[in-house]
Amino acid sequence: MFVGDRDVRSVLPALALAVVLLTAGCVSVPSAGPDPAALEDEVTAADPPDEVTATVVSTRTVDGETIRTTEAVWLRADGRSRIETESSGAGTVIVDDGTQRWHYDATRDWVTRLETDPTALSILEGLYVQQQRYLEAYEMTAVEEDAVDGRDTYHVTFDPPANETIERSISVLIQDTEYVIPLATSDVEHAERGADRVEVWYDQETLFPVKQTIEGDGVVLERTYRNLSIDGGIDDERFEFDPAAVGGTETDVESIALPSIDDYETLTAADEAVPFTVAEPPASALPAGVELDSITGYEFPDENRTQVSLQYRSGDDETVSVTTSDGPRRFAVGGEAVPVGTATGTIAETDEGTELQWSCGESYYSVFVEDSFDDGTAVTVGESLDLDC
Repeated sequence: MFVGDRDVRSVLPALALAVVLLTAGCVSVPSAGPDPAALEDEVTAADPPDEVTATVVSTRTVDGETIRTTEAVWLRADGRSRIETESSGAGTVIVDDGTQRWHYDATRDWVTRLETDPTALSILEGLYVQQQRYLEAYEMTAVEEDAVDGRDTYHVTFDPPANETIERSISVLIQDTEYVIPLATSDVEHAERGADRVEVWYDQETLFPVKQTIEGDGVVLERTYRNLSIDGGIDDERFEFDPAAVGGTETDVESIALPSIDDYETLTAADEAVPFTVAEPPASALPAGVELDSITGYEFPDENRTQVSLQYRSGDDETVSVTTSDGPRRFAVGGEAVPVGTATGTIAETDEGTELQWSCGESYYSVFVEDSFDDGTAVTVGESLDLDC
């Protein structure tokens, strides 16, 4: 059977990608010779090809532990894609037809469907945007001619600034879209890791990044495109998905709808926009140095639920958030029972910090604090709301 009881955050790609949308079109042709200045200009101006087919081999090594994945990918600059991940005995298939994304996991025997934004950045465009980010942040220090899987390439070494760090994650475009690779050393401790070296091998004809490596402080991330075919003609049927083909039906599919998001300038504006009173902690209950940074409302159509989150941030970018909702979260974190004033809630350690959840009357509340704050901060903030339960 197909089931969909999993954290929606593990299905959704990064929802906010603050980059300039590139327009797919003709491919830039580099000038002869590995001249760094000329190559930098050409990489900056390069547009992605219309389509790419390849076998992508990715490895992630953190503190000596290596994870390797192999994927067959079919990518189009218009947003359509198909990614098949190999696994022992089973695997996953992700198909995006430009308007919706299907995710089939044969191991767990479930299918999810997500409506997608046809104007969003495609995987191919994201690959080229990633190269522009390297050029903006790092210095191109060496260019050599090399070969990768039978293709002539320019092997470029980037020198990150001395203080550049990979904090809790880094985006390296592994698998479905711009993937964020967590670099956690435990459930509650995270390493500040420096990026000592970034290398990219660009196909000399198309400037496609055939291979990329990021290394530093016990972390090595590598991705290589093998059997690469550019603009080779992909059949449109490749970007179709039929649940019946994997033993399911349309009613077996778990549909996921993206929430609508609104930002509010003031707490009063948020209160007026939602059918409940938004809880606000007193300043005295918050950790020293944090200030209100944003007020954001989310409406989840598939859950018939609305929530408003108050995000507090310190000068060191440490966060505390307080959320009020008119319904229970579909994918609650769970945890151990803990008293919150006169109510009983649950508290759990997540990959990012501590999360406290509880209900009071017809409203539901949660407090999240990063693990850099003292133990007990979440409960202190939660009890400070002084709710009449």
